[in-house]
Amino acid sequence: MSRPALLAVLVLSVAPGLLQAQGTAVYKSRNADGTNVYSQVRVEGAESRNINANDPAKADAEPEAPKSETQLACERARQNLEAYDSGDRLQRDKDGDGVAEDLSAEEIAAEKGMAEQQVTLYCAAEAKPEA
Repeated sequence: MSRPALLAVLVLSVAPGLLQAQGTAVYKSRNADGTNVYSQVRVEGAESRNINANDPAKADAEPEAPKSETQLACERARQNLEAYDSGDRLQRDKDGDGVAEDLSAEEIAAEKGMAEQQVTLYCAAEAKPEA
């Protein structure tokens, strides 16, 4: 097998793993015959690129710190409150039979009240829901 073909096979076999990685550094350099070489191992003079397969817009950006349980709970509470304020038809499997039933206006109002309390609790004073 020729050297360029071997290199192509190597790159194609490594590429899926690189794409699965989140925030992975990849280095591009040229070997003696001028062929581009891509590696996760830093080589002197190599061009560095940070790849974030989950969000290409975040390539070369610093990875985000993981969110705390409280931050996640705040986001969920805000999403729930937004759903209750949307005016959309909301459904839930109320009796566990696997069939979703529409929530009544009273049920939506009660659950909206709980979501407002959760936003106040988890999101602190900065995110009080607007009336």
